[in-house]
Amino acid sequence: MKRFFQFLFIATGLSLATFAGNTPGGMKIDDLRFHRIDSDLSVSASIVLDSLDLPANRQFYLTPVVTDGSSAVELPSVLVNGRNMHYAYLRGTLRDNRDKAPATEVRRINGTRQTIDYNAVTPLMPWMLGPEAAIEVKVDTCGCGHAYGQSLMPGRPLGLNPAPQMLLTYVTPQVTELPVAIHEGRARVQFEVDRTELHTTPYTCRNGQRIDNREQLRIIDDSVAYALSDPNVEIASIGICGYASPESPYMHNEYLATNRSRALAEYLAGRYSLPAERCTYSSVPENWGEFREIAESATGITDSQRADLLSLIDRPAYGASDYDEKERELKTSPKFARLYRSLILPEWFPRLRATKFTISTRLRPMSDEQLASVIAKTPALMSLNQMFRVARLYPEGSPEFNSVIATALTYYPDDTVANLNAAVAAIKSGDLDRASLYLARSDKSPEAENARGVLAAHEGDYEAARRHFEAAAPLPEAVRNIALINL
Repeated sequence: MKRFFQFLFIATGLSLATFAGNTPGGMKIDDLRFHRIDSDLSVSASIVLDSLDLPANRQFYLTPVVTDGSSAVELPSVLVNGRNMHYAYLRGTLRDNRDKAPATEVRRINGTRQTIDYNAVTPLMPWMLGPEAAIEVKVDTCGCGHAYGQSLMPGRPLGLNPAPQMLLTYVTPQVTELPVAIHEGRARVQFEVDRTELHTTPYTCRNGQRIDNREQLRIIDDSVAYALSDPNVEIASIGICGYASPESPYMHNEYLATNRSRALAEYLAGRYSLPAERCTYSSVPENWGEFREIAESATGITDSQRADLLSLIDRPAYGASDYDEKERELKTSPKFARLYRSLILPEWFPRLRATKFTISTRLRPMSDEQLASVIAKTPALMSLNQMFRVARLYPEGSPEFNSVIATALTYYPDDTVANLNAAVAAIKSGDLDRASLYLARSDKSPEAENARGVLAAHEGDYEAARRHFEAAAPLPEAVRNIALINL
């Protein structure tokens, strides 16, 4: 059983006005139809002669012609004869200048209702799928051929391009880690000399030093509260980096900085009920970088002292011993000793003993329906997979669906899947230029190759479409699409 595709055009009431000269009038074509059946083009029509008054010695050929302006196929003609011409045709005495005999010969009986049912099938040529392909009906009164006849009707586009019926497929993005929002801060959490225990309440050290970390810990608390001000987010991680000043041996400073950072990280993990792996720590044993910034901008030193300090700070260090040698020079060199005791050690170094923290937040686990409200407010917090799940809440091609697809591309402009899905939406909405731009940013996946094939078919380049569909096989959509252009 042949498969009928829905490439259908209907034209009714196409009337033949009175032609110039001896061309007959009073004829019209009703219900002109053409459609594709596998690799054939089927044409049918009703030729209505009710108002035609044809003299006995007159005749004409009516010929449907398929053309795109450069190629043409003449379908079988209908010969309409007056009374005398009809009998001459039956006796075989009628001279015929045409190359081939008509498919049907009909005698016009004037004054009667008379309709000719016309049906013809011709092989479907590739050019017939193009946008310029159309069907005309020619009236030839001399039997010389359709090229010498006059048009009974304007050319009607075939509209057989199969691209609108081709299948496209969206791609569900992979599930990935959610984007995080980063909130950074700095606090000066104090520790007892040579100790790594964190004191969260006021504490008096053995040397009489008073430690009160409540204000500094409150800085971290306030930063966490701000980061969590959006009820849709949760803490993804907290990162702690402790900095020590360049005094005491480097290895000892490394031990202190690392373990002090760990103590603070463990405290925060417990305070906010975070798994240990979500509260990380690191350290900078000697904060030479910030030491340089202070020396470079300090106002209480001479230009010569500044230059000497920067030269010492910038001197390459390849290990702990190099850093210890720098510290020794700060303490003992005539260039720095007095400055070290009066300014660097009591004022600058305490500023280097700091803790930097990073709070990363991400969306809480949510249903797709809840995510639909997030995408309207804070889409930057959503993964591409989440955005596509929201799009699937709406019918494909709806304004809401296309809006989410566009949002996904806005926040993931370099992602090949985001570009592919945007291209599919653009093709479905008829924006072929935009679709071409998006496909150029996509990959060579079967879904992308299939979309390129559909785009090529829309543009009438069926050879290119075939290549893309073959590259996309065995994707079911591509297999079906290639069947639509295989003639």
